[in-house]
Amino acid sequence: METWIAIAERFGLPLVLLLGACYGIVKMFNWLANDMMQQIKKNEERIENIVVKLIDNSKLERETNRQNFQAILNRMDALVDILVKLSGNGLKK
Repeated sequence: METWIAIAERFGLPLVLLLGACYGIVKMFNWLANDMMQQIKKNEERIENIVVKLIDNSKLERETNRQNFQAILNRMDALVDILVKLSGNGLKK
């Protein structure tokens, strides 16, 4: 603390305030560069994991829809076969 007072007496209060402001700016920059970047990286990884899960779920849903559509087509073919057998008047597939 005595060092700051000695500097203030020798060079004046505005220079001491300028040095203090520069020190604060350097500390803030270090915080932004280190801590904030780590937080941004963690958030980026979290969002990337969410996107991957969404894509996987979309693929699974698409496959389920294909299977359901195929099941509906099979049932429609079975219904047409039953109708052909029941009609007996020459309905063809």
